[in-house]
Amino acid sequence: MVIPAYNAEATLVRCLDSLSKQTVKPFQIILVDDCSTDRTASIASEAGLEILSPPARGGPAIARNAGAEKAEGDIILFLDSDVVVPPDLVERISEGFNADSSTVAVQTVYSPHCPAEDMVSRYQNFYYYHSLTSIKGNSTATFATWCAAIKRETFIDIGGFNTSIPEPTVEDEELGYEIADRGQKIVLERNIRVTHLASYTISQFIRRRHRMARAQAKSGWRSIRERLLKRYINLRETGTHHSRWVVLSILLVLCAVSLILVFLAGTFLRLSLLSWFPVAALVAILLSLLCHLNFFRSAVSHFGLKVLPGFLVLCLLDMTILGWGIIIGTVQFVSGKHY
Repeated sequence: MVIPAYNAEATLVRCLDSLSKQTVKPFQIILVDDCSTDRTASIASEAGLEILSPPARGGPAIARNAGAEKAEGDIILFLDSDVVVPPDLVERISEGFNADSSTVAVQTVYSPHCPAEDMVSRYQNFYYYHSLTSIKGNSTATFATWCAAIKRETFIDIGGFNTSIPEPTVEDEELGYEIADRGQKIVLERNIRVTHLASYTISQFIRRRHRMARAQAKSGWRSIRERLLKRYINLRETGTHHSRWVVLSILLVLCAVSLILVFLAGTFLRLSLLSWFPVAALVAILLSLLCHLNFFRSAVSHFGLKVLPGFLVLCLLDMTILGWGIIIGTVQFVSGKHY
């Protein structure tokens, strides 16, 4: 088991406590302390973990690769330091591999509920839960390292995570796509649910989503056919957590924003031919929300109607941020900044 960590003292104790309660003990737990300035290393040391301390902070891809290099088991389980796992995690991960000899990786999902009670954190957590559990079939092209396992030989053959990606963005997505592109199987275990301890302010949420969108745009443009069209736009349901409906929603929101900006500019210039623009923008916004109908239905079934107004607003904000991030990422890619 490999746990990359950077300034994780707020969540690491709960993460490690859940590991100490496993019905089948992990063969080995390696924590890679990516130059933390808090008590991360001392907490790991007190828990008796094997600790790796790189000389300089390199980001999650480098940290996970370093941990994987030291791992001795046939299966490498990657776990984030802000995740709490069920007591039978190791046992059920092993069962996932044993059930089908063609399986090279096992992917878990977030629990629909998270400890943070604010609307932003709840929305973000449920968005990821819904995205993965909505994938059709029992296999996926997604390898999300909050809690996912892979055969050591497969990981080595692929070459590990792409260390050119410095931030926690698409380094794990690209590994999953590489596995799927080779015709190998990642089993999606919807019933293995882990609890995400993260809490986001609105500004943290905006920065995080914008960073992800930029990275995903660059990843897509680096391989238009195999990444952009096949995995991100996902027209043929290729087992990713990216939905074609989300893509359409982003386009509709960008259209609405453009119409509003043109209308405001026209009003300033006293042009009278733009009176229909606000109506068109409103229609685009409503259609954008309609693209997430199943998401809203699922949220209401889990949390009740009380979350719907907040989720509607956050969804529109989210699609706007993603759209702007895609534009910025595309501009950066064209200018030569491919990672």
